[in-house]
Amino acid sequence: MERVLTPKEVVEYALTLEKLEADFYRRAIIATQRGGLSSLPNAAKNALTSYGEDEAQHVVDLSSVLKSLGGNPDRITIPVNPNYDAILQRNPFAKPQDFLLALQYVEDTGVAAYKGQVQNLLAAGEFGKTVLAAALEIHSVEARHAAGIRYLRQTFYGANVRPWIRYSSEVIYNEDRFGSPTPIPFSTEAFDGFATREEVLALVGPILSEK
Repeated sequence: MERVLTPKEVVEYALTLEKLEADFYRRAIIATQRGGLSSLPNAAKNALTSYGEDEAQHVVDLSSVLKSLGGNPDRITIPVNPNYDAILQRNPFAKPQDFLLALQYVEDTGVAAYKGQVQNLLAAGEFGKTVLAAALEIHSVEARHAAGIRYLRQTFYGANVRPWIRYSSEVIYNEDRFGSPTPIPFSTEAFDGFATREEVLALVGPILSEK
């Protein structure tokens, strides 16, 4: 079982993920201008610009929170060239369909990661609840991004996905973590799961290696 993280550790962890997401969007936007993503429809390009701005703002806001906790956001770093090829085992910026699929995985992981820290922040008492409120504000935006990416995949490339969940297999870590019996059937599409830091880092770890 994962140890209880302090609010400061939670913010450091979240900031790492947000810096990675912001960098992923930054590279994607460059690729829409003069690279493999130039054929993306304008509506998709506009969405990427908007989502990228959100992620950049998340970095700014979490950096401020970390400073208030006595941390140093400049010490939270990602590689100069993250290994984004690890997501699909190929370059995600070379083809629009691949990019949107990879981005769906990225956003889904972010959604699951924020929910996975609720118990840690609640365990920290009133101070943790303050950080939790900020985390939930970001979490809801990440979920909107995840739905939006699915819409783009369906609308422009005919992917068999919807902005809403149709099958439990469409979400990350939807199983019950607290034993049974449980009042909530986490194995159904009505519920979206969460991931612990260890689980998220297992997914993100290969990306955080220098390419």
